[in-house]
Amino acid sequence: MSITIEHHEDVRFTAHAGPHRVTIDLPVSHGGSDGGMTPPQLFIAALGACAGVYTADYCDSQGIDCRGMRIHLDWDVHDRPRRIGSVRVRIDMPDAALSPAQVDGIRRSVDECLLHNTLAHQPQFAVEVSVAPDPVPAAAVRCESGACCRPPH
Repeated sequence: MSITIEHHEDVRFTAHAGPHRVTIDLPVSHGGSDGGMTPPQLFIAALGACAGVYTADYCDSQGIDCRGMRIHLDWDVHDRPRRIGSVRVRIDMPDAALSPAQVDGIRRSVDECLLHNTLAHQPQFAVEVSVAPDPVPAAAVRCESGACCRPPH
């Protein structure tokens, strides 16, 4: 599996996965043009969508109508090393008549989410750098909110 990230200008990128495209950018206050989600926002959105897929699969297997389900995610940024330190997921189900066993089943299904398990069992991460002649260094910008991924200087 692969995704290609293409740089456009400043800190705006496009992620290409087959025929699909996603724009990634930073806010104007951090050197971007606010043309898309920041990398951390996209990361958290992917976690939420993954939780949604696993919830929908569970609901389908149990005959539960989950149309209109909403997933809310909040996160905190920690330092040393700079990272997303905690994520809170709240799943609002449209059916108020869920049994405690069904609520627990939804919770267990989200624990099986591919991205949740990827974080729980740290993947190997290898970086290769291919340098073109005369590379242009990127400017560092301080981010206090955790909405972008640039480290503070």
